[in-house]
Amino acid sequence: MGLAVLLAGFATVVSLVVASPAWAHAELVESVPGNGQIYQDSPRTLLLQFTDPVTVPPDGVRLFGPDGARIGIGAPVHRVGDDTSVEAPLNGKLADGVYTVSWRVVSSDSHPVQGAYTFTVGTPGSRPADVTPADDRSGDAATAYGAARWAAFAGFAALLGTAFYLVWCWPAGARRRPARRALWAGWGASLAAAIVSGLLYGPYVAGGDVAGVFDPRLLSTTWDTDLGRALGIRVALLLAAAPALVWLLNRYPDAPDRRARWTAAAAVLAAAAALATTWSIANHSVTGEAGGFAVPVDVVHLVAGSVWLGGLVALAMTHVPTRDTVTLRVAVPRFSQTALVCVALMAATGLFQAWRQVGSPPTLFATAYGLVLLAKVALVVVLVAFGAAARGWVARHYGAGGNRRSGGPDPHQLYAFYRRLLAEMTVGAVVLGLSAALVAMEPARSAYAGQSSTAAPASPAAPANRAAPVPALPTPVPFSAGSGPAARGAVMLVVYPPKVGPAQLHLSVLDSKGAPLNVPEVHAAMTLTDRDLGPIPVQLQGAAGHYIGQLNLPFPGRWQAVLTIRTTETDQATVRVVVDVSA
Repeated sequence: MGLAVLLAGFATVVSLVVASPAWAHAELVESVPGNGQIYQDSPRTLLLQFTDPVTVPPDGVRLFGPDGARIGIGAPVHRVGDDTSVEAPLNGKLADGVYTVSWRVVSSDSHPVQGAYTFTVGTPGSRPADVTPADDRSGDAATAYGAARWAAFAGFAALLGTAFYLVWCWPAGARRRPARRALWAGWGASLAAAIVSGLLYGPYVAGGDVAGVFDPRLLSTTWDTDLGRALGIRVALLLAAAPALVWLLNRYPDAPDRRARWTAAAAVLAAAAALATTWSIANHSVTGEAGGFAVPVDVVHLVAGSVWLGGLVALAMTHVPTRDTVTLRVAVPRFSQTALVCVALMAATGLFQAWRQVGSPPTLFATAYGLVLLAKVALVVVLVAFGAAARGWVARHYGAGGNRRSGGPDPHQLYAFYRRLLAEMTVGAVVLGLSAALVAMEPARSAYAGQSSTAAPASPAAPANRAAPVPALPTPVPFSAGSGPAARGAVMLVVYPPKVGPAQLHLSVLDSKGAPLNVPEVHAAMTLTDRDLGPIPVQLQGAAGHYIGQLNLPFPGRWQAVLTIRTTETDQATVRVVVDVSA
């Protein structure tokens, strides 16, 4: 049996390493006015077209003028019958100058995505006035929403794990005060987290702070999203479950027969599946390939993990402290078997996620998402090791046959087992926290495939004098994209002139020997983190290792050029280069 635990644990670890519970977000495919376009007459509306349906917050589209000031526009709305488009009317005629459009919408997987672009009205040479970054959209709602998401996972695990432990492993525990408290604590935490998440989601997707939790516009926007409706369903299900919990704590027999125990366990799992579905229908499971089958798989994964971790809490915090050797002799082996089944289910569902969503292994080490996932995997390894040791302890003290120690564990042995359970619980809590963090992070696959991300400052594109005929030679920035003759090389980037207004981006792609490298595809985008602006795509033209793009830099500051170099059909690398832009 110990070998089975290790094999199941290994499968779980493999599935976690290669499975990435995320799919690509909606992307902007067209805009009117277009990025970098020049209009002799002022446009009347702003139109954004996305690859997938999106929800737009009240403040989802913003327009900045040549002086850096925000210009009032009409409320952004969908075109009739088209949830993939967003349209915002202009309130008046725009004067000549360079304008910046910044947008932020909610993708169908409930995650906010954002970007920006520029266009010009009138003379192409016009440029924005000198401005100071002032419109920072970052807020504390994202942190608070992340905490609420963790509380929701923890509450669900405590509620489900305790309920299942009571009906399957320890029926008499329903009369014990610690078990009652644990059950109601899980229910209360789940309900509170769902309500708080609903209040925070609007400010979170709008990039605001917690002061906007009661903003009617944001609340209305939340309710119009899949996540908002899913949270409403979750609250309703939790309220409907309250009478069933009362029945469990007061009417469930202390020693149910086999049929009653199986019926109660099935009812608990069915209710848990309904609750878990409120997560799965509003995340990445509903998008991408095989989305219809991915939802039930995600439900099984969440329920199995919650039964395991939540049952562990019930065992450690409510049952072991009683030192009731009679009921422990029955309950502990039952829970040990349950945990083994849960690990097997998590492994199977994780392998499906791997088939559906995995990217190339280098993304694990080259992205923040991958590093957090590796940390989670490492802790899961620890949990599996704890579980294997616990099963061995259970077999020695509560098992049947000659290996069982007569009389069961003494108080000292039971206390040592209790301390081991506490350590396992602590690791499980951290795993839940990392899981909640991964849900909010940009997934490795949708960001890069075979990414090798490098951030480096660019050399000044030119001397301070704009009349300089030739920009200074930039510093080569290395990249690595898998294997093959063109997998490694370097890029050199020049933005000239490095000042607010029209500029040219010159990009050279070199092989490992410094010669020009012709690659299948190159993409570039500019981001200004201080103003929460971008990415602004740059259209590149050229070949044979040298590419040129026209851009309009609306604000001064420390910009970041994000360069994606595809070397084969499956391998690409992303390089980040810092570009200092003066006023």
